[in-house]
Amino acid sequence: MTWRFVGANFDQMHMNTNLGWVRDHPDAELVGVCDERPETSTGSLERAVADLNLPDEAVFSDLDRCLNTTEPDVVVGCPRNSEHAAFVERVVGHDVAALAIEKPMAHTLADCDRMLDAVTDELFVINWPATWDPVMHTVERLVSEGVVGEVTEVQYYGGNAGAPPDGSWFYDAEDGGSMLDYLGYGATFSTWFRDGELPHRVTAERYVPEGAAVDTQSSTVCRYEDGLSTLQTTWRLLTNPWEHEGQPATGYDVVGTEGAISTRERDAAIRVTTADRPDGYAVEPDDLPDRYENLVWYLVDRLETGADPEGPSDPAFCREAHRIVETARRSAEAGESLPLVD
Repeated sequence: MTWRFVGANFDQMHMNTNLGWVRDHPDAELVGVCDERPETSTGSLERAVADLNLPDEAVFSDLDRCLNTTEPDVVVGCPRNSEHAAFVERVVGHDVAALAIEKPMAHTLADCDRMLDAVTDELFVINWPATWDPVMHTVERLVSEGVVGEVTEVQYYGGNAGAPPDGSWFYDAEDGGSMLDYLGYGATFSTWFRDGELPHRVTAERYVPEGAAVDTQSSTVCRYEDGLSTLQTTWRLLTNPWEHEGQPATGYDVVGTEGAISTRERDAAIRVTTADRPDGYAVEPDDLPDRYENLVWYLVDRLETGADPEGPSDPAFCREAHRIVETARRSAEAGESLPLVD
């Protein structure tokens, strides 16, 4: 079977990559693209049309007209963060089999709940680009196999050299800032590494430069029964980590009762230290099943097998991890430590 895909809204620049994945999948067909508000887009509908050689009749400026005309099986959306819930509610009003929304799951925990309430029988997936990185899956496997014992701490440092382009919606108070851009990664993947365990208390600080509307740096401390985890975000790196390996290095350190795992070593994608091997050793990333090639492979696999989303792709899981992000936002605004919100 060939699955009919639509890509809707280009607010998040990842849309162009997502559409390339549709083109390259043997069982996927791109039947339409839509950008309702090009003036806020950080991706490019024009580039997608040119790169994918799309006919005029496949290009739309209204989502409902696009879906009514093309009748897709799958909708991949990249609206700005504050519009995720409204986007999902609109899409499920059409007869689609599946939809995916770009990370973070939503701007607020309430919006996460709106989406979960709206989706009934449709396959619903959250696209965290890190999900398609074998390093993340290998770290999760090592932890689940007990290589470092019980997890007591996760240190995360994530960010870039500033959200492009200057003046985009990433710099609007309701949508942007380094915390909303990157804390979701740290919260979601650290929760995955901890097998779903959540903190009971969160303390966060944000740095908002003078004259700016959003933070360029944040630090979040999560208190668990057995210790603390720290999740830091920044838009103040010298270089973007996907262009140059910067310093300090971005990534995760997972500390356990019997060892530690780091994804921030310059000489190895994954480095493990244990009591038995205190000098440490490198671990090569696992070869993953085909479904983890990218978002489109994953969606097609879940549709054809009928299997549920897993881990960071699962919106119910992401909703729970987003409790950390929501509490961190409230903590930073209140200037005090807060219990994890429900």
